[in-house]
Amino acid sequence: MMRKVHLISVVEPLVLDLALAIRQKGYEVSVSGEELTDDIADKLQEVDCTWYGEGWFPEKLTKNIQFVVLGAMVKQDNPELIRAKELSLLILSIPEFIFQQTKSKTRVVVAGSRGKKSIISMIVCALRRQKLAFDYALTSEVPLLPNRVSMSYEARIAIIEEDEHVTSALEKRFQLEFYRPHIAVLTNLAWSEKGDHISPESYFETYRDFVASIEREGRFIYYLGDYQVKALSQLVREDITSFSYEEHSIVEKEDKWLLQTRYGEFPVCISDEFFLTNLNAARLVCRQLGVKDADFYKALSEYSSSL
Repeated sequence: MMRKVHLISVVEPLVLDLALAIRQKGYEVSVSGEELTDDIADKLQEVDCTWYGEGWFPEKLTKNIQFVVLGAMVKQDNPELIRAKELSLLILSIPEFIFQQTKSKTRVVVAGSRGKKSIISMIVCALRRQKLAFDYALTSEVPLLPNRVSMSYEARIAIIEEDEHVTSALEKRFQLEFYRPHIAVLTNLAWSEKGDHISPESYFETYRDFVASIEREGRFIYYLGDYQVKALSQLVREDITSFSYEEHSIVEKEDKWLLQTRYGEFPVCISDEFFLTNLNAARLVCRQLGVKDADFYKALSEYSSSL
């Protein structure tokens, strides 16, 4: 029997892409939201998602719905949320649902304040070149991918971009605490007063919980140039293997930039420190996923020339 999922607040981009992804996976999907645009309606209609118009329709919720998934902006007094509680339906935040969908996969979670999109783009490029299937759930738009979410039964890898914001109206924990990575990447830490954390201490504590949530025998890949991240690397459990990374070495020859590697030199069109640092993080991730360094460098040489 087809599993039924209802998503509340489909106008949130991640909720919309999640709805489209699980519909394409074969779920029966219904959605709701305010201020639905024609563009959103067209996308829903294209994959045969059910929606009832503008606003909330609590009377449409029934006991045969397996999951109700909340957007991050849904409030406690949302009539559909209230009705889901009355029916004792299973209510999940987006990260909880993504975890449920990727339980049997190798979860790669890229976290931190800077460079996540770049690292993920490089990982995607290398995996595609090796024809390795992967699912993904991202908060950023990556040009190599058609949308933010893709879910399948076949892929054994799931790439997840962390979000350090609060999960939903029901759950005041932070989103990156739910994903339980097998491979965790941490780029840097930069607390902001505009974020959901009330202090630098609570911000650091959230990332300490993230590191503690790495699955048994997992991998922790961290940027050595950030003193707070380096401090967190000292707190990992004994069963976790840690790898640090810094800027990749490069040399200029005949007006060309070349990565210096044990496999030879590979041309790249970008030479700034952020690109070279993110490249090393992506390389270490891909190595854990079975991509040889030499193959990674070939892929990144092509990727660089396309930017």
